[in-house]
Amino acid sequence: MAKAAVAQETLSYCTSCKIDLAHLIVAMKGDQIAKVECKTCKKIHAYKAPKGVTEVAPKKKRASKKASDEAQSASTIEAEWEKLMNAHKEAPFKPYGLKSKFALGDKIKHPNFGEGIVGKLIYPNKLEVIFRTDIKVLIHGGAPN
Repeated sequence: MAKAAVAQETLSYCTSCKIDLAHLIVAMKGDQIAKVECKTCKKIHAYKAPKGVTEVAPKKKRASKKASDEAQSASTIEAEWEKLMNAHKEAPFKPYGLKSKFALGDKIKHPNFGEGIVGKLIYPNKLEVIFRTDIKVLIHGGAPN
């Protein structure tokens, strides 16, 4: 198989047409195709392997960096969670419910995600909750009375 290069034609999944189509390579990142232009709709987008192709070369270098970034992110989130929980250790946990109303700093007991604390209120009815290993945006009943 010939090595891919800019201006060559390749088969790619078109994110606009939602089908595998002929594309022109417009950008490379090392020896990997980065961006392509659909020959049908003329949209330029990131290269996506054709849906009919099941064998894709793994990106080992990137995967290990991503894994280490996720581990570092999780430890940072956990450190923030512990800091906030200690700062509000006297506050009781409120059970989470869609219609419940929460304020900044409220401790939440979620049935799936566990114990969390409200880190940000997003107008009008969403809130950002910091759980031990992740941050989730949840819906709630609005500002507390």
